[in-house]
Amino acid sequence: MPTAVREMARTVHPELAGAALAALLRHGSGPLGPAGRTVRRLLAAGAPVPEGVHRELLGALYGCGREAVSDAGRLLFERPRDPLLRALMTGDDMAALIARARPVELWLHVGHRTRTVLRPGELTVSHRRYLGGDPVSAESVFVCAVHTAAVAAVTGRPVEVALLAADGAVLAPDAPWRPGPAPAVRGWRLRWDDRVGPHGPARPSAAGASATGLPGAARELIAGEPAADWRLSAVAAALGVAPRTLQRSFTRAGTTFQAELAAVRLDVAGHLVRRTRLPLAEIAAAAGFTDHPHLTRRFREHHGCGPAEFRRRGAGGTE
Repeated sequence: MPTAVREMARTVHPELAGAALAALLRHGSGPLGPAGRTVRRLLAAGAPVPEGVHRELLGALYGCGREAVSDAGRLLFERPRDPLLRALMTGDDMAALIARARPVELWLHVGHRTRTVLRPGELTVSHRRYLGGDPVSAESVFVCAVHTAAVAAVTGRPVEVALLAADGAVLAPDAPWRPGPAPAVRGWRLRWDDRVGPHGPARPSAAGASATGLPGAARELIAGEPAADWRLSAVAAALGVAPRTLQRSFTRAGTTFQAELAAVRLDVAGHLVRRTRLPLAEIAAAAGFTDHPHLTRRFREHHGCGPAEFRRRGAGGTE
């Protein structure tokens, strides 16, 4: 499928596009350009915003400068209507935020994904392709602004932002906005004061494994790359535990590694079926299923209908 057609088949969450449009209206000079007018019309009609159009909108917002993009991130969380977005702000700490962000990410945008590393007082993020091409700097800076706003809301602390190039090098603060060629933004590092009052450093924030338990941490890991050839041993190694320890954690939770692997892949496929118009064979491959018939069989077992009917139901259609 040609890239332009694929981007029209994928859509972004309307609150993402709405926050970007609101910031553009606030910071832009002169009338809205074609992308802004298109997004405003689509949102007013309750129609989905294709990812390609959203990218054009972010390009216009990016041209307004760093503060405009940062404002879009803040606007997203001012009065979110989607309960998934509201739930992001109810976590007690950063580990809980990271655990909740994984399923929300796919609901917001399916062209790209993020990989996060959480340490006390620091979150490092890489922004990567998923079903689309490599993100452009305007897209990465926007997602960075969203992350910054979320971290500030959860920690209650000012957040220091460093944008990163593909090799992990820190970019000069104004580098992405300088005229002429500049390294593409491929990630960011967020830092905040992790101390608590006069009593010195807080206890280090736990990784996702302690926030959600080992089974939850395993699910989050798999959801990041559902089509990978996951084995129990590989997941255990990534989580820093012995395979037997991970297996026992699944047993105590009343499940198995294979059952959780299948459930995550089915959940990812369900999001893609509902949120995109991509061919079902392509969704099957992206979610880790052998082929389209395999996806259809699992959908019927779990949902009582095939993915095509599941998609029609999501769009309000009937047989």
